[in-house]
Amino acid sequence: MVSSTHPRVGFVGVGKLGRPMAQRLMEFGFDLIVFDTDDAATSQFERTSVSIAKSLENLVMECEIICLCLPGPDEMKKVLLGQGGVEVNIRPGTLIIDHTTNSPALVREVEKRLKLRKAAMVDAPVSGGVEGAAKGSLTTLVGGDLVDFERARGLLECFSNTVLHVGPIGTGTVAKLMNNLAAFALDQVIAECLTIGESAGIEANRLLQALQQSAIGKGGNLHERIPETFMKGDFSPRFTLAGAHKDLHLAVEMADEGEVPVKIARNVLNELKAALSMGLGDRDASIAMTLQEERSGIHISNRPVKK
Repeated sequence: MVSSTHPRVGFVGVGKLGRPMAQRLMEFGFDLIVFDTDDAATSQFERTSVSIAKSLENLVMECEIICLCLPGPDEMKKVLLGQGGVEVNIRPGTLIIDHTTNSPALVREVEKRLKLRKAAMVDAPVSGGVEGAAKGSLTTLVGGDLVDFERARGLLECFSNTVLHVGPIGTGTVAKLMNNLAAFALDQVIAECLTIGESAGIEANRLLQALQQSAIGKGGNLHERIPETFMKGDFSPRFTLAGAHKDLHLAVEMADEGEVPVKIARNVLNELKAALSMGLGDRDASIAMTLQEERSGIHISNRPVKK
């Protein structure tokens, strides 16, 4: 349990996600005060050890650490920079922990303004949802100065089983947005797979089970193939580009035969075809990922840079 000698913590935004996070802090014995514009949200803390702030100004003046868990950039900007908000009332030495899935540019702007008032900030969006917050099993991705991260770590561990410092201010938000982009892009390509599969004679729930038990469902690409091939610049063939192109061609052909419209699958096939046309067919299929490196001019793998 956290002793009462620890700094008082304010929690702004105790809705669907913020409430179980704040409740975890309560269970760990933090001296906690909460604020939300929705009285129904704060009413969940009545008759507990948690204080309910009458105003945002009241909370800011009383706390050394302030957590924010707000719907998005507009709400965060209003709370931090708006009239009667955090910025105008903040005391030197206060640490802001922003859990909002936010705009990195806004996070960096706010952090600069808080520094002028001798306050600090980390961005710490979370992954794992309401269930993870309640169980204390969130993954929290933190951007900010290392000293501020260490100051926040003990609090974050109350509702997280993974707390990862990913870089300077704003990078926690970047990591969270890229996680969501990857997750929702995967949702869309799986929708294409399930509809193609149904048209070709496999019931969608059966196909979903097959995917869950195959490499994609077990995270093989993310945990093994990409780190060991693309990121290391090692394209000795595990699964050749020519083989991948053949399989994707057959999959898209199957979609065409079933008159199933697909966008993502066809784009991926075209990407593999472009890499194949460069004479890379006998290399590992992950070499097709280098096309994005070349287009963006951002070199992220360990392969030699072309001069």
